Amino acid sequence: MEAVVVTRSVQLASPPERAWPLLSDTDRFNRLFGMSTVVYRPIDEAGKNKSSSARFTAETRAGGFALSYDELPFEWTKERAFSVHRQMHGGPVESFTWRCTLERTRAAEGNGALEGGTRATVKLAIVPRSWVLRPIAWLNAKQFVTRFIGLGPAIDAHLVEGAPSPYVIPASPADRARVDAAVTALGERGVSPALAGKLGAFVREAADADVVRIRPFALADEWREERRAVLRAFLHAVPVGLFELRWGLVCPSCLTASQQVQSLDEITAEGHCQLCDIRFDLDLDQAVEATFLPHPAIRRVPEALFCMGGPGRTPHVVVQASVDPGATRALDVPSEAGRYRVFARGGATGTLEVDPAAGPVAEATLGPAGIRPAQLRVAPAGELRFTNGYDDGRHVKIERLAFASTAATAHIVSTVDEFRSLFAKDLLKRGTPLKVARTAILFSDLTGSTALYTKVGDAAAFRLVDDHFDVMREVVRAHEGVLVKTMGDAVMAAFVDVQQCTRAAVDALRRFETFRAQTAHAEHVGLKLGVYAGPCYVVTANGALDYFGQTVNVASRIQHLAESGEIVLSADTYQGLDAAERAAVEVRERFEARVKGVELPLALVRVRLAPSVATPVP
Repeated sequence: MEAVVVTRSVQLASPPERAWPLLSDTDRFNRLFGMSTVVYRPIDEAGKNKSSSARFTAETRAGGFALSYDELPFEWTKERAFSVHRQMHGGPVESFTWRCTLERTRAAEGNGALEGGTRATVKLAIVPRSWVLRPIAWLNAKQFVTRFIGLGPAIDAHLVEGAPSPYVIPASPADRARVDAAVTALGERGVSPALAGKLGAFVREAADADVVRIRPFALADEWREERRAVLRAFLHAVPVGLFELRWGLVCPSCLTASQQVQSLDEITAEGHCQLCDIRFDLDLDQAVEATFLPHPAIRRVPEALFCMGGPGRTPHVVVQASVDPGATRALDVPSEAGRYRVFARGGATGTLEVDPAAGPVAEATLGPAGIRPAQLRVAPAGELRFTNGYDDGRHVKIERLAFASTAATAHIVSTVDEFRSLFAKDLLKRGTPLKVARTAILFSDLTGSTALYTKVGDAAAFRLVDDHFDVMREVVRAHEGVLVKTMGDAVMAAFVDVQQCTRAAVDALRRFETFRAQTAHAEHVGLKLGVYAGPCYVVTANGALDYFGQTVNVASRIQHLAESGEIVLSADTYQGLDAAERAAVEVRERFEARVKGVELPLALVRVRLAPSVATPVP
C-alpha cells in the first residue's frame, strides 16, 4: 500500500548546533506531546528477523489503538538529521517512518531564511493496512508533524530570547508541604540553606523528564555548585524523604543505564546491554552510577520510557546507522578533527582518526575478526563506507572519546562519609567483589605509640591515639576521601584521585605538627604515611565497604618503609604533582624497593614537609 506522507518545514533563527539538542530529544518531545509510555521487551535471538537490526519489541498506544512493533535503532548524523523506521505487528498501520533534517541557512536564500539559522524539515510516512484507514493515517501524521514544527518558535524563544525551555512541561504535581518540611530537615542536617532551597525548588518545579533520573553532578554543574556538596545534599535528602537513591548499571558503549536497581546488593559482577549486545564487567568507577528520584510520597513521576533510542539519550554518539547483512553503508564522518571510536553492535570496535591530511573516504568491514582495519583515517566531513559481513543486521556508531562524564559513580559515592554513615545497609552482596579500575590508597601509622603507653599510661595514650584519628578524619574528608578503617593506631583511607590522596598525606603531616604542639604527650609520637594508586576490589567486610587487592597491599607495605614525618609514594605519583605541590615537600631519597607480592622493584620517593610548611599552625 502507498504511504501517506506529510512534510513540513520551519525556519529557526538558532543555528543547527544549538537547535539540535532540543529537536533531537525524542523522549522529551514525546512527553510534551502527551504520547503514551512505551514498554520495551528484548527480542529473543532465536526468534529475531536476521535481516533486522532491531533489539527490542515496543508496545504502546496511539490514536486509541494498541500498537506493537520492532524498535530499530534510530539513525542520525549529529546536527544534520535523525530518523526512525518502525515495522508494526498487526494493527491499523503497516509501518511508520519519520525523519528530521537540519540545514544551516543563509539570508541570500530568501523565503524568510536567516543568516546562520536553521531550516528544520520533518517528513512522516505512514503505511496503513487498508485504503479505509488512509484518512485516519493522514490526520494523525498531520497532527504529529504540526505539533513538532510548532516547537520551532518555542525553541527560538528559549535560545535567542532566554524564555523558558519548551520542555518545562509536563511536570507532575508535588506535595509542597512535604517538600518544605524536607528542606527544613536538610538545614538541620547541615546542608546550606541556599542549596537545600535549590533542591526543594527543583523537586517542586522541574519537568518530569528532569527528575525521573537525577544526576547530581550534572545538576551541580548547571547550578555552578561544588559537585560533592550537591552529592552530599542529595544523600542527606534520602533519609528525610525527599528522594530515593537508585543505582544504574551503565553500558560502556551507549553510556545509558541498561538496568536500574535500588540497592548495591542487587548488583552482580557482570552487566549486559541488550541494545549494544555486549556483556561488561561492573567496575564501580565506570559502570555503576548513583541517580535519584523524588520520593513517591513527595511527587509521583512516571518512570516508564517515552522513547529509548533518540540521539538525546546518547549525546556522545555523533553518527549512528544500521547496516543490513552483507550490505555496505556510507556513514557521514564528523567535520571536527580528532580521534573517535567506531563501535558495531556485538562489541567490535576500531579507532577513527579524523585528519585533514587524510583522504575523503575510508572503508571498513565488520566480521568475526572485528572491524578491519582496526585503525581508520579520513578527512573531516568525509565518508566511512562500512560493510557488514554478518548474516544479520547491525547498527554502527561513531562515538566521541573525549566526552566529559557527569556520572556520580558508585566508587565516588562510596568515598563520601555521608554515604557510609547514612546507608550502612546499602552494601554489596557478600562474596561479590566489584572492581575499581583505579583508586588511591593512603595508609598512616603512629610512630612511638607502643612506648607511649609505658611512658604516660594506657588512658592518656589511648586518648592521644583517638584524638589523632579525629585529625585524620578531618584531613581525609577535606580532600574528598573516605576513612575506610582504623587498625590499632593506623588508618586506611581511599580516594578517587591520587593527587587528592597525596595532598591529603601532605596536609596530614602539616596538621599533625600542629596536633603535636597543642596536645599533651604528643611530642613522643610521629606520623608516617604511604600512598599508592592502582586497581583494586571493593567488598563488604564487617558490615562496611572495604578495599582489597595488590594496590592495598603495596600501599600498606610502602608505608612501613617510611620513617617518622615522612611520606613514601611512587615515583610516578611524585612526577604527577604540580609545582605548588612539589614545593610543599622536600625529597629525602629516590630509591627502589622490593615488596612482597610484586615481582619487579618499585621506584619510590621519600619526602617530608618542606621547612616553610612544617611550622605548626598556631
